[in-house]
Amino acid sequence: MFVFRLTSFLCFAVLYLTFTEAGQYDGKVFRVVPQTDEDIKNLRSLEADYGLDVDFWQAPSQVGRNVDIYVHEQDLSTVVDLLKKFTLNYTVLIDDVESAVVNENPPKSRAGGFQYNRYNTLSQIYAELRSLASSHSNLASVFSTGRSYEGNEQLAVKISSGGNKKSYFVNCGIHAREWITPATCMYMIREMLTKYNQDSSVKRMVDKMDWVIMPSLNPDGYKYTWSGNRMWRRTRTRHGSCIGADPNRNWNYKWGGVGTSSRCSDTYHGPRPFSEVETYNVAKYLLKQRRNLIGYMDIHAYSQLWMTPWGYKKAYPNDNGEQVRVGNIAATALKNAGYGTTYKVGPSSVIIYATTGSTGDWASGVLGVKYSYALELRDKGRYGFILPANQIIPTGHETFAAMKAMANAMKMS
Repeated sequence: MFVFRLTSFLCFAVLYLTFTEAGQYDGKVFRVVPQTDEDIKNLRSLEADYGLDVDFWQAPSQVGRNVDIYVHEQDLSTVVDLLKKFTLNYTVLIDDVESAVVNENPPKSRAGGFQYNRYNTLSQIYAELRSLASSHSNLASVFSTGRSYEGNEQLAVKISSGGNKKSYFVNCGIHAREWITPATCMYMIREMLTKYNQDSSVKRMVDKMDWVIMPSLNPDGYKYTWSGNRMWRRTRTRHGSCIGADPNRNWNYKWGGVGTSSRCSDTYHGPRPFSEVETYNVAKYLLKQRRNLIGYMDIHAYSQLWMTPWGYKKAYPNDNGEQVRVGNIAATALKNAGYGTTYKVGPSSVIIYATTGSTGDWASGVLGVKYSYALELRDKGRYGFILPANQIIPTGHETFAAMKAMANAMKMS
């Protein structure tokens, strides 16, 4: 048995790495905490002025906020020298990115198919979504908001116990490399459907409102993280010589301002609002549902944050008091779910960084959704986007506990 598992793991590792270019995941992840505005300027210059191919997992945004930088092997000495030149101290969060990627996901079991304790491909996710809905057809139905740039369906499940109720929309996987988010959405879908007749807290949340959950808003990007580049974030739309735009900078509310960048960047806002068919499809669906929509949630990773609008400025919408009240209740439930995981609650522009053209701001500013949130799941940087699969179930469990508490605390009028 040990030999079989070891052989399976080695085969998985070899197969995974052959999908990508040799050395694609070499290098380390550094953390720097800027103490002055000059520090932030110097960190940004690594990419902007020195032309280094660094990947800001947490971008330079404000004094005192962590900046996490993925640096490839070929640029390590240059980056270290520049940090010394700028008198910036750093720590190493991930010493061997390639090893972290290889060890992130366990090998498949002999049974194959969807497994809740490992990360799954898009086709496995969609097959499980349909299977769950079919097995619980009294509560669930699967539908598509449309097709992506590369022709993949954007599937979602509607969970309803009947009646004319308000609805809450949740999407995961808007940023392709944040694998923990589709896994968490799938965990919560399973819990709602399988526990409805067994757990009074689940029955209460489903009877209170309908839930529409989309595990992968950016299916093209997610597929590419399995076949091409594990660290891919954007869509796969071709824009001239560049591929992809950030689907969380592409919404038609305060589009194209702070927190976005030029073509070929991970935060490229696209040539126009809703240039990405994936965001357009979801927005079109939500606009049709706006009279019935009471909540919207966009689930990301990482940093452990429960974020409210606004993202585009350090200010508070009219519903801020209610949003924060419910967010604090959810964060407390999450902490008390058994793992002691702490989340910070507040406007995204204050507790992480300012952005424009985001989902949460659009839902609040255009649709007038009262309970508009964006989450950043585990962790705080030890693993970052390469969260090991053994944390999928704990993350799902605590996030679902928070969702139940949130639903219970929400006012329906």
